[in-house]
Amino acid sequence: MRRLGDLARVASLLAIFAMLLAACGSTGGTGGTTSGSSSNTSSSTQNAKKVALVTDIGGVNDNGFNHLSYTGYSKAKAQYGFTEKVIQTQSQNDYVTNLTLAAQSSDLVIAVGFLMNNAIDQVAKQFPNKKFAIVDGCATAAGASNCETLPNVAPLSFKEQEAGCLVGAIAGQMEVDGKDKISKLLGKNTVGVVGGLSIPPVDRYIAGFKYCIKKVDPSVNVLVNYSQDFTNPAKCKDAALSQINQHQADIIFQVAGGCGVGALDAADQKGVFGIGVDADQGYLHASVLTSAMKRVDTAVYDTIKDFEDGKFTNNPPKFDLAHDGVGYAPISKDVPADAKQKAEDFANQIKSGALVPPENIQ
Repeated sequence: MRRLGDLARVASLLAIFAMLLAACGSTGGTGGTTSGSSSNTSSSTQNAKKVALVTDIGGVNDNGFNHLSYTGYSKAKAQYGFTEKVIQTQSQNDYVTNLTLAAQSSDLVIAVGFLMNNAIDQVAKQFPNKKFAIVDGCATAAGASNCETLPNVAPLSFKEQEAGCLVGAIAGQMEVDGKDKISKLLGKNTVGVVGGLSIPPVDRYIAGFKYCIKKVDPSVNVLVNYSQDFTNPAKCKDAALSQINQHQADIIFQVAGGCGVGALDAADQKGVFGIGVDADQGYLHASVLTSAMKRVDTAVYDTIKDFEDGKFTNNPPKFDLAHDGVGYAPISKDVPADAKQKAEDFANQIKSGALVPPENIQ
């Protein structure tokens, strides 16, 4: 009997000790490894905000706006710790499917590209409790031409015409300087522009470029051709070669994403100059004078930050020169000081409101 009593006392002490351990574990302290913290960890995981990125067909290695989008996304991921979910689109027919997959597993979906306007309109309406943002576009119903204002869709737009203006100012001043000062110029006072598709972001770049190059040199001949493609470099190379061989264009501005790399290749092979787009493309060839830059990485990062901070808005401001949303890349050694100064003068005028480059090609 005494032995049973001793065992009972031991069992009672063990029970009390276990209760004390459980009580300590349930305090939710900073230890992080106690069993009592598991419910808090589960709750935290369930409440974590998930963010997905759906690229356009160029993919994250396009060295353009898809890559920049991924850069901004990666910066936000490192800061907020969400699990990466990046869907790279292979065909325009996959837009709806990819956005739907992203929305099913994420709280915020970022679509990259104007061509997803209809798809994001459709998917955002199917998932009204999820948030969406679209680079270069807006929610547009099928068959419509105007943007819809949906409470859960943020259109991320840029004043590309301002970036186009600045590189146009550089090109214009170089044409004014002429062959006597810049020996690589062909001397025909002609420049070429190779666009991808005639969509608003592309046309805004071209509008600003053409407007400002003619403000510097009203007599310059500006050739504009569209490749009808954003991914095939051969098409843009053919367009640029035609401008160079047939019209002696000595500066080629590419506004065609991955396709436009072919235009810069053509310019380099023919011994003339190129101007890149979206990101700094000076690494491609020494003949690239500069690039019209669109800071998509900033837009994507800021959008995710606002979402994480509970400040998501379906009416974000346009990303412009005054707010470091657009600009131009570092210039090459072939750009004379007066051309660099012309770009700076135009930049100051844009920021002050004295110069307003147009959105539409004139």
